[in-house]
Parts: sequence; C-alpha cells; structure tokens
Amino acid sequence: MSGEVYVRKASGLIRNISAFDAMIFNIMVMAPMAILVYGVWASVIYPGAHLPTTALLAIPISIIIGLFYALFSIAMPRAGGDYIWVSRILHPSLGYAINFFLFMVILSVAGAYIPWFTQYTLAPILKANGLLDLAATVSSNEFTFIFAVIYYLICAFIISRGAKATTKVLWVFFILVLVGLTVYTIGSLSVGRLGFAEKFSAATGVSYESIISEAVKEGYPTGFLLSATLLGLTFTYINFLGFNFSIYLAGEIKEVQKSQIIAIVGAVLVFGFIAWLAYEVSYAGMGGDFLGALSYLYAIGSAKYPLEGEPYFMWLFQYAVDPRVYTIMMIGWGSMVLAAILTYVASSVRFVFAWAFDRVVPTFLSNIDVRYHSPYAALIFVTIVAIIFQALWLWTPLLQYFAYIVFGWMIMQIITSIAALVFPRRRKDIWDRAPAIVKAKVGPIPVLHILSGIAIILSIYLGYASISPAFVGELDPSILTFTIGLFLIGIIIYFISSAYHRKTGIPLELSFKELPPE
Repeated sequence: MSGEVYVRKASGLIRNISAFDAMIFNIMVMAPMAILVYGVWASVIYPGAHLPTTALLAIPISIIIGLFYALFSIAMPRAGGDYIWVSRILHPSLGYAINFFLFMVILSVAGAYIPWFTQYTLAPILKANGLLDLAATVSSNEFTFIFAVIYYLICAFIISRGAKATTKVLWVFFILVLVGLTVYTIGSLSVGRLGFAEKFSAATGVSYESIISEAVKEGYPTGFLLSATLLGLTFTYINFLGFNFSIYLAGEIKEVQKSQIIAIVGAVLVFGFIAWLAYEVSYAGMGGDFLGALSYLYAIGSAKYPLEGEPYFMWLFQYAVDPRVYTIMMIGWGSMVLAAILTYVASSVRFVFAWAFDRVVPTFLSNIDVRYHSPYAALIFVTIVAIIFQALWLWTPLLQYFAYIVFGWMIMQIITSIAALVFPRRRKDIWDRAPAIVKAKVGPIPVLHILSGIAIILSIYLGYASISPAFVGELDPSILTFTIGLFLIGIIIYFISSAYHRKTGIPLELSFKELPPE
C-alpha cells in the first residue's frame, strides 16, 4: 500500500542526529538571550514581577508539556511531528491546519529577527565604536533586505548539506552565545550596581536614582511582588516556546525513544538556566528596580526617559564596559539571532517535506538529495517564501497581523493534546505498536493522557492570558480574525487537495490510514 499511496517506499531521510544535536536545535529555536529584549516588556506588562523567579517557575511547566510531546514523538517518530500525529488520529485537515499555521508563524518570526541582527546587533556595535554613518546604513530597510537575501541563501546552503551539518553550525553559534553570556555575566558583576549607576549617570546626564523615583511617581511599584511574579510567569513561559521542535526532525534522530526526552527536557533545563542567569545578572549588575523603572518610563512615553531607543538590557550593558567588551558580548547575542533563523528555516523545510510526502502539496517538494539526504525542493520553496515574507515585514503592515501568534500557538497545542487523549481509541493499531514508555500508566490512566490533560489546562490559561488587556491592550478583532483565519486557510488547502486527488487518482485520505514509511 505504501508504494501506491506515498511518493516512494522510503522517505530518503537518514537518522544521523544525536540526542544532544537535537537538544541544541531546540535551544536555538528558543533563542537564548532574547530574554534581554523581552525582559523590558515583561517589566512593563507586569510591574513588580521578579523576572529571575519567573524563569525558574517556567522550567517545570515546560518540562511537563515537553514530556507530552516527547512521548507522542516516540509513538510516531516521523518528520512533521504533530502534523503526522493529528492527521492520523483526528483528521488530516486539522493536522495540516496546525502545521500550516506554524509554518506561517515561524517564517514571520524569522522576518522579524533579521532586523534584530542588522538593527539590534550590527548598528549598536558600530555606534559603540564611533562608526555612526555606517550604523545608520546597516539600520536601513534596504540593507536589511539585502542581508536577509544573503543570509537565507547561506541558510539554504547549510541545510542542503543535511541535518547533521545544520546542527554542527548550531553548535558553533551556541558556543558564541555562551561566550557572549559569559562576557555579559563577568562584565555586569565586576562593575556592580553602584558602578553601573555611576557610569550610567555620567553618560546620560540623568541620575540613576531619579529614574526610579520618577517611575514611582508615575505609579511604578518597586520591590518583589508575588502576584506580579506569578502573572509574569505567563510572559516568560512564552519565551520558552520551541523547546519541542526536535519533534519535526524525528525522522532524522537516532534512537528516538531516548533522544527525544534528552533533547526536549535537556533544552528546557539549559534554556531555563540561561534565562535565569541573564535576568539574575541584569538585576545584580544594573538593579532590578532600575530596569523596571526605566522600562516603565519608556512604555508610558515619559518626558523623563533619557535614552534615544528602547532600554533593552543588552544595550544598557554598554554603559558598564568599554566598546571592545561590549562588541564581544553583542557578537554572541547576534549569533543567537542568526541561529534561531536557521532553525526556523530548517523546521519549515521539514513541514513542507511531510506535506508533500503525504501528497497534500505537490509531490516534487518531497524530492531528496541523494548525497546529503536533504529535502532540496522543499528547501528552495521555503527560501523563496522566507525572502517574500522579509519584504512584507519591511515594507508592508501585513506581518503586524501576527501579533496574536501565542494565542494561535495555544490552539495548536490544545488540538494536539486532544489527539493524544483519543489516541488509544481512534488509532489502536498505532497505539498497540508504540514502545512501552508511550503506553506507561499511573494506575489505569496512561501517562500520555495525564500530560496531555495538563497541557490542555495550561494552554487554555496561556491562550487567554496572551490576548488579555494586560498583554495586548484592547483586543483587535482584525488580528484575531487573521489568526483564526490561518487555521481555516490550512483546512481549505487540504480539502482542495483532497478534491483534486479524488478526481485525478488515488484518494488523498488513503495517505493517512498509516504512518508514512521511514
């Protein structure tokens, strides 16, 4: 049956990714040290939140949901991850819809991250070293787009060399990130809060203490607030999203049963430590009340706000150290940005490959390079789409409609969790063949069901919180409609493909009666 229903009798992918390679992939998807940007908004949305504590609290939550995804991947270890699971258990249209949504989302995020490198990394480095004209040039949309095209082509070359080559590059980026984090840690702690306060005041002409006092006058609460910290956990958990992306590489991971657990849980622990350390060091070296107060003054548009740009923590680091040290740290931070983009492109390629192998999209997109075992046709397609998205990001307001992606992400997570709950009944054939760890029980209840139940509860809460007034302000119906619309477009595409195949050949539905071949 496989030879008739699927494009070929084997996927063409090879299992050459180790558990730790997969772990690094997950870590870089989450973009370690991006927390130095997100911390500003967390401080504004949840005044009084103790950010280092939120990072620690997010770890066990992420592990619970991560174990759920790991077990599901062990049951059906194929490229495409939750697309494969949901399409085989619930309905192919739902499987395609959630994966299509994620495809659109991560390429839009990649489009947002390109300026993080040109405008958030290169330009500040050049400014710090006195090259103001060059900094202005690299900040332009034109330069950013040219850089995007070049970097997407570099990503395509790396990915075309296979999954193992991709993870090797990610290891290099990760080492650079650790160098940057180490410099940030040593620099911040060696100068200390008092030293930073003195240098900041001298550089800006504004008293460090006056920033805090002015924010307090405007209503900012100082000190540790437990309620704000627990609410701030919502924002920090969002920074952890992506800890499970190795599920999309499941067809290329060695010893999946062991590797997925190591990759997902290990990624959560490493990323959680980095997030905690980055926040803790920022608080120790610059002052938690100061960072919150400065962010607050920026957000309310106070005339007392002393800086030209946003008070991102990595930019504030320049007041603590000399330009050479600052440059080294920012190279590490920029490496994180480039690595994250590489993982988004690589993941998107696996999505398209899985769709094509099931014949939902044109089958030529599942073509594999014989030498490197990489999906070259899907790679070409994704690269073109990424470049188009970059242009849209820079010159149109279209990608601003992705503002509620966390809400959509939680919908995706809920659908996948529901699939896990009905898995043993709806696909008993696959359930019975699954490894023992997948079918493990606590009393009469499968562990997978317990984990998926918790995932549903957390997803409902996080989905609601992500569109609450505190998080997004007044709810925008057009953005909400756009978010839901992405799922609906995926469903429509599936049924168009189904109608086409029913008329021209083998019914598309037959592809989902079994797992695709390895």
